[in-house]
Amino acid sequence: MKSLFLIISSFLISTVLSLTFTSTGKFTIVQFTDLHCGSDSNLDSQTTELQRKILAWVQPDFVIITGDAAAAMPNTPGTFEKTWQKFTAPMLEAQIPYAYTLGNHDTEGDLNNPQIVELDQSNHISIRKESEGIAGTANFRVPVYASKNISQLAAHLWIFDSGAHDCEGNSDSYGCIEKNVITWYDEESLRIKKQHGENITHLAFYHIPIPEYIEVYNNQEIYGMANERVHCSLVNTGFFKHVRKNGDISSMYVGHDHDNDFGGWYQDVEFVYGRKTGYSSYGNKHGARVIVLTEEYDKEGNLMVSREHYVIDENGEIQDTSSTRIRGGSKQCSCPNLNEDDTFFLWKFFINLIRGIIQWFSNLFN
Repeated sequence: MKSLFLIISSFLISTVLSLTFTSTGKFTIVQFTDLHCGSDSNLDSQTTELQRKILAWVQPDFVIITGDAAAAMPNTPGTFEKTWQKFTAPMLEAQIPYAYTLGNHDTEGDLNNPQIVELDQSNHISIRKESEGIAGTANFRVPVYASKNISQLAAHLWIFDSGAHDCEGNSDSYGCIEKNVITWYDEESLRIKKQHGENITHLAFYHIPIPEYIEVYNNQEIYGMANERVHCSLVNTGFFKHVRKNGDISSMYVGHDHDNDFGGWYQDVEFVYGRKTGYSSYGNKHGARVIVLTEEYDKEGNLMVSREHYVIDENGEIQDTSSTRIRGGSKQCSCPNLNEDDTFFLWKFFINLIRGIIQWFSNLFN
């Protein structure tokens, strides 16, 4: 019976060409980030079980994985595909369509970027095959249409590939949204405006934060957890300037920094971190970010889309983000280079190890 259900569901999803708001006027997105599957089977089981719980609690319409779904793995044929099957299984079981862009660790196994893209396109619930992008990369678009008129574009999700290492020839840098990707974004942004108008809600999703996240971290009122610096690329490719010029993307969602889930506003754009989902690698807080889009109509019948979001913790509790503050402590002057980061993360590993040992002894004697 279960296999029959999956076959029927697979057929129905494979015949749907677009995503739409529900009849209640809602479109709910779960952002999973930094799953880091593939390095420890027990931790992988914890991660996928958390994915299943969150999907059951939230009942989303769509899932976006913002990079580092896989950890660095041995370069053994078939290793990445087995890991990919693990972290996509919760969505497949729930028959919830998803989008997946890459982080700086996903390509450190036996498959490169184009091969991962090709593999992901083979999954019938991956929305990637219904979207356009730059060949061989993880950049693509996800249109979401209105519930009352399925030809009316209501929201638009930009899925950007921020690379792994090396930005525009700087080998000491984390990856970035490259200039050819920005050109693609500019062209598509203009085309969408001409075809659908400007009354559309645009959201962006990618892995490595852009340098402007430092401005939010240093100087803006923020909500949420800000327990580590922003690990952005050394090169500022000007992506945010193009976002402001195009005037469409109103919020962006990243991962990469496991001890951050903060957000705040800068120049009318909301900069947001997801909550780390995976149990591998550093970071003691786990969960996901949930984004809820709601259709609203004015007296003339014009469609507007409002947005709210929150973090759901691994225990099911919703994290309060209503109170904001200016972060205390020292200011971050620049994005770190990779050599500096190696030392930083080594210290972070030992600190977390010591914390874990202390917690273990505490639990043992309590």
